[in-house]
Amino acid sequence: MFNRFTKEKNDFLKKEDKSKKGSIDKDAIKVVKLINSKKDFYTTSSCAGRIVLLEMKSKKKNECNWILSKHGTINYNEIIKTIKNNQENRIKYEVWFKQQPLILHIACRNLNYASKLLDKTRKIFRRAGIIALSSKKVVLEIIGDERLETIVADEKFVADEKYLKELVKYANRNFADNKKKIGRFLKILIKL
Repeated sequence: MFNRFTKEKNDFLKKEDKSKKGSIDKDAIKVVKLINSKKDFYTTSSCAGRIVLLEMKSKKKNECNWILSKHGTINYNEIIKTIKNNQENRIKYEVWFKQQPLILHIACRNLNYASKLLDKTRKIFRRAGIIALSSKKVVLEIIGDERLETIVADEKFVADEKYLKELVKYANRNFADNKKKIGRFLKILIKL
C-alpha cells in the first residue's frame, strides 16, 4: 500500500541537498543509505561530526562566519594558519573552536517504529529522543556525546600553542570515538 509516509519519503529523498556542504559526509553515507533503504524510516538531515572554527558575530547560527570546517581529524598547523589568516583580516568577533559529534534526524512511519529504533539507539547514543510527533510521522534526533567548544581568539587574544595543541589532541580523540560509535550504530541498523 502506497501511503502518505511512503509518498513523503519518496518526495523528500528526491530533494536537492541544502546543507552548507551540499553532500552527505563520507562517514555518514553508509548509515544514511541503510536508514533510507528501510521502508519505515528516512533521514531528514545528517552530519557525521566535524571540527570547526567559527567567528561568532552573535549566538545565531546564520550570523557566524565559518572560517574552517573539516569532517575529519585536524592538526595544529591547520588551526594556527586559519587563525593567523583571519587575524590579518582583522578578527572583530570571538573565534570558537568546536568539535561536534554525529547528528541525525530520522523520520519514522509511526511511534511504534520510532520506539523500536530509539530503544536500540540509546545503547550507543544517550542523547537520542523524539523531537516531533504527529499523525503523519515521528522524527527522532540522535546526537553523539563527544564534543568540545571553547573560545580560541578574539581581536586581542589568541590561545597559546600548548593549549591549541591540547584542543587538537582531544578533538581528534573525540572524533575517533564518535566514528567508532557510528560503526556500532551501523551494526544495529543492519539488524533492524
